Amino acid sequence: MHIVIVSYLFPPSNAIGGRRWSKLCLALKDTGNEITVVTTNANQNQQFYQTEYTGISFVELPNTYPEWMTGHTNSILDKLKYYFTVKFISFFSKQNYFDKTFASKKHCINTLKKIHSNKPIDVLICTGAPYSLLFYGALFKINYPTVKYIMDLRDPWTWCSYYGIPQMHRVKKMYQKYQELYSIKQSDLVCFPTDYMGLVLKEKYPDFSNKFYQLPHAFDPKKFLISNCSINQKNGFIYGGTLYDGIEPYLKSLSKVLRDYSNSSFNWNIYSSKISSNIKSIFENQNVTFNDYIPESELFNKIHESAVYLMFYPIADKDLVSTKFFEIINIGIPILYIGEEGEVSKFIVSNKCGVHILPKNIESEMPKYLNGDVPYQKNYFDVSQFTFDKVSHKFYKELKNRFFINI
Repeated sequence: MHIVIVSYLFPPSNAIGGRRWSKLCLALKDTGNEITVVTTNANQNQQFYQTEYTGISFVELPNTYPEWMTGHTNSILDKLKYYFTVKFISFFSKQNYFDKTFASKKHCINTLKKIHSNKPIDVLICTGAPYSLLFYGALFKINYPTVKYIMDLRDPWTWCSYYGIPQMHRVKKMYQKYQELYSIKQSDLVCFPTDYMGLVLKEKYPDFSNKFYQLPHAFDPKKFLISNCSINQKNGFIYGGTLYDGIEPYLKSLSKVLRDYSNSSFNWNIYSSKISSNIKSIFENQNVTFNDYIPESELFNKIHESAVYLMFYPIADKDLVSTKFFEIINIGIPILYIGEEGEVSKFIVSNKCGVHILPKNIESEMPKYLNGDVPYQKNYFDVSQFTFDKVSHKFYKELKNRFFINI
């Protein structure tokens, strides 16, 4: 089969949005399929792909989202462009300017047409967010009905609390709902990673429940070449990843606990690519070390040497059980999760992976865990079922049974 995967992000980018299909595409290739990946920055990364993704073709998806549209700029001119563009889109367009592919419709569909003319596409997989890519896949499907279109909904769409959707005007929200429904109608299969998302989709779209398929997040055990180091309980707490907006109140409460219990000898290490001066100031003169983000192999070794893995999720992400859980469980240390109740807390507690502390209870509950004594039951949760090899094999079997039974 010729399988085409459209993913806005892809390695060598470290962004989480590209990790899911970066491994699944390799596993699908190993089952004898021809794989083409459409992603941004493909042209400049061809040498990397030839080394890391031998036998897979990469095609450029033009990036129509300028850097100044992120709003993260010091240029006065860029700030003015950002201000007036956002105002224009807000008043005169139905598009969501948080979606980095909202202006990529023509480029995306034309790219898919060109690929299809050179080598007919059997299966098209579009993964989002950005959600517009899912809509473009549905539009392409209309003109190529023999192509099996798979919509991979990694994150909640119209019912999410981020990507600017809660702040949208009613008309814009209606347009997002139209795109979501249209995409589901045109798809042959709708994938989602978590139980929670499956329940929501079945409730919102009961007429299409036969299209829904849970494709869970997975991890690559080959990445866990842990060095022969013993776990040193004195290495304390560790966090590795993005410090999301909305967790500052959690960190302030945690900082107060560390000040009140300054005799604790445990180290606190935070590894992140973007650490604001504001967050650093919260832990000023405390036993907290901020580090630049390091390669995964190094980070996993650091986690292995630590007593507890810290996890902070803002309320918007309280229901998103990501790949990170399986990776930490595979390493074998407990998780201390700070966040509101949701699918994340339910997963950690029910699978005995660690403890959950509500943000309002940080100051009262955190002190009893400062010595690293976080209860968890190792090997209670069978993480082996979530390796990329097993997940992709099951997914490929689903494709064959549904659409290509004679292959």
